[in-house]
Amino acid sequence: MKLLHLISSALLATTLSFGAHAANRPGGYVTICTEGKTCSVSSATSVAYGRADKFTFKTLTGSFVCSEATFGAGTKVAGGTNECSVPSGTSSSSSSVTPSSSSSSKSSSSSVTPSSSSSSSSTPPASSSSSKSSASSSVVACTTTGGTPTDGFKVDGFASINALGLGTTTGGVGGCVVKVKTLDELKTYSDSNNKYVILIDGVIDLAGMVPLRSDKTVIGLSGSKLINGGFEIYKRQNIVIRNVFFQGAPDDTLKINQNTHHVWVDHCTFSDGDVYPDGKEHDGLFDITRQTSNITISYSLFKNHSKTMLIGHSDSASDDTGFLKTTIHHNVFATDQRHPRVRFGEVHVYNNYYLANSLYGVASTMNAKVLLEGNYFKNVPYPSYVGYAESGPGELVQRNNILDNSGPFQTAGSAFDPKTYYSYTVDDPSTIPNLTSKVGVGIIDPWKAAGTAPF
Repeated sequence: MKLLHLISSALLATTLSFGAHAANRPGGYVTICTEGKTCSVSSATSVAYGRADKFTFKTLTGSFVCSEATFGAGTKVAGGTNECSVPSGTSSSSSSVTPSSSSSSKSSSSSVTPSSSSSSSSTPPASSSSSKSSASSSVVACTTTGGTPTDGFKVDGFASINALGLGTTTGGVGGCVVKVKTLDELKTYSDSNNKYVILIDGVIDLAGMVPLRSDKTVIGLSGSKLINGGFEIYKRQNIVIRNVFFQGAPDDTLKINQNTHHVWVDHCTFSDGDVYPDGKEHDGLFDITRQTSNITISYSLFKNHSKTMLIGHSDSASDDTGFLKTTIHHNVFATDQRHPRVRFGEVHVYNNYYLANSLYGVASTMNAKVLLEGNYFKNVPYPSYVGYAESGPGELVQRNNILDNSGPFQTAGSAFDPKTYYSYTVDDPSTIPNLTSKVGVGIIDPWKAAGTAPF
């Protein structure tokens, strides 16, 4: 009896250890065949191809070979046998179904059983680190995958360039497109390691900060809002946030930190809501800190708030030098200060509309390098500072800006030339006040931004 108990304990320990490994299928999916085998689905189905938590999704119908040739060049994941999997419950078959290496369950051509690592659970796979997902809602079957956006805008600036091991920013392109209506649903997908295009449908009370992991696109549908919170993006990459209305976060709204890179925020609205000056008591709308880099913020509206955008968290964080590379263009800033306030980073600020910023426009501090060009400042008493409060000076170059009933610039040094990183075109600054009808939510078609037809 004691021997049986020891064997059972050993088996349990082995099973627990085994389940912690990277999954060869997304959460909620079951394997129908492995590399080189022919399998089939009875109707249009989003099939996942890959292994070790890296997948390519493609909608297929009928018979197909589970191979790189089917899913596209470069989709095969090295280091083991790739698998083709479908959402649990999908009608499917295989000419020769081989159980995956992580599965102890048997499969046949007439019956596909979920592997032991996914069981019948539809929760997302665990993080590749030891941290646990906070997701608590079930993943639905994937029926639509996100394509290349067709809304007429594309990523540019620092988020677009090849750096830090990533070629550019694509977000959830190629992943499942899902609608979310509740906080639990949002967390299920935002806190998953899988690639997703997440559509915000309605008003969701975040009740604080919500984690957002790599390879995600978040898009707000018409009339949607995220209130009373924001996203924390920690040690992540390749994230797109578009057409999202953020309102009333008591802490930061977007907190991007700890070596995160390649994030594009476009056509969003950031506000403390209609009750202002409550925003003077709240923290920043947008923080970019701790060796984060390659960020672009474009065509967004910032209003009814005080502390808008902080780039660099501390005067003592000199290890941020060489990081915090940020492009800020075609935004409207109708807030009090920090548009942005920069420490140590290289920041390109062009073609923005600064409207009645009561404290100041831009501050370059602590050896930051800021280029300010083609902007329009209206009723701004202090368009720029070199050094601010207890923070020492940075470099700031201004060129081709318009001052309308505004004070003079403070400038220093030579800053940097963004064209050593990427190409861009500066619009005539006299046209910049027209941005008020071109920024924030409600301008782009969210379905085209998601690269899919409405559903």
